[in-house]
Amino acid sequence: MKRSEWLSVGSKQEQEAGWILLNTCRLRPAPATCHLPAAYCLLLLLLLFTTSCSNDPIPKPHGYLRLDLPAESYERWTDSATFSAEFPTYSRVARRKPHDAARWFDVRFPGQRATVHLTWSPVGDQLEQLINDAHMFKSTHQTKAVKIGSERMLRDSVRVFGTVFNVEGDVASPLVFYFTDSTENFLYGALYFDARPNADSLAPVTDRIRSDMRHMASTLRWE
Repeated sequence: MKRSEWLSVGSKQEQEAGWILLNTCRLRPAPATCHLPAAYCLLLLLLLFTTSCSNDPIPKPHGYLRLDLPAESYERWTDSATFSAEFPTYSRVARRKPHDAARWFDVRFPGQRATVHLTWSPVGDQLEQLINDAHMFKSTHQTKAVKIGSERMLRDSVRVFGTVFNVEGDVASPLVFYFTDSTENFLYGALYFDARPNADSLAPVTDRIRSDMRHMASTLRWE
């Protein structure tokens, strides 16, 4: 093979290395009874071109969150102007800057990379509108939801009434709820993850947080 023909294949460094190797093999005398040097050269050339032609990137499989589920344990949290309730000890409740008469809170689950956003509002004469807004927000997930189930909450002794919506499927918020005493207090909540929605991979922690929010509702008191 001519040098110009050889140098038309591969990168510049691979071309030069291959040409030197080939000519070295040609110039080296081999015994009549042994063809190992020539075969060895051909093997090296084959490996050289196989390596140079296999640089295509290999796609990595999609990864999912590592979700830790601590033992169930709760402690009481109180906001003297709105409500108190028991939240999981592995969560953190933070107050956000008030907006008009409303009060906003974030129940953060750092180990599960999830947050339940809570909004407390005074009822006044807005009860119907507040309930309609909660139902409307739940309805925004219907296009991607496989199923939306609902649970009623009725605790007459402490005047806590409301509904929990369990939204199944790859939706942004798999849990939406509201509770009220129908006269002064209205509490709305929605669960979000710091990840792209994937119902199957998030199912264990979604079920746990649903259970945690049921416990919160069963211990909810208006202040």
